[in-house]
Amino acid sequence: MQVSANRVWRHLPNEIRVAASQLVWAEAKGQEKQLLIASLAKAKNLREVFVRKSPIERLVNWTAATLSLPDPIVDDLLKQYLLHDHLAVIISFLDSLNIPHSKGMIEENFDYATLSKERVQEAARGLLTSSDRTGADLYLKYLAVQGGPWAGIEEVLPAGE
Repeated sequence: MQVSANRVWRHLPNEIRVAASQLVWAEAKGQEKQLLIASLAKAKNLREVFVRKSPIERLVNWTAATLSLPDPIVDDLLKQYLLHDHLAVIISFLDSLNIPHSKGMIEENFDYATLSKERVQEAARGLLTSSDRTGADLYLKYLAVQGGPWAGIEEVLPAGE
């Protein structure tokens, strides 16, 4: 079964969804914040002005409880959470593949064509044996959603999400 950002989000424990939501709402500005507000208003069938004036705690809880948000929002929620709470997992994976990065973010000029499916899958298998199994599992699912050179990761993920 294909991994999607929303599928990953729905299967996360509520405390992780809350933590991810707190991070995103703390950093959200401008257009990103407006997209969050509009998406929550639509999902909760509320007026945008009501959502915009709601306290941050309510916004966090609504976001965490909303199990179907636009993929770009869910993607950002997952990315921010992983970079904040599981950076060591990300760095370990990227280092195992000799991918240049800055604090877990792959350098823009990196040539993904240098990654073979077998190398990526082997690194993924290795990461699944790490002490932070929750972070490793979530990071690999996040990468699988991204597709491209990461698409083969889905084949090594444990069955049953």
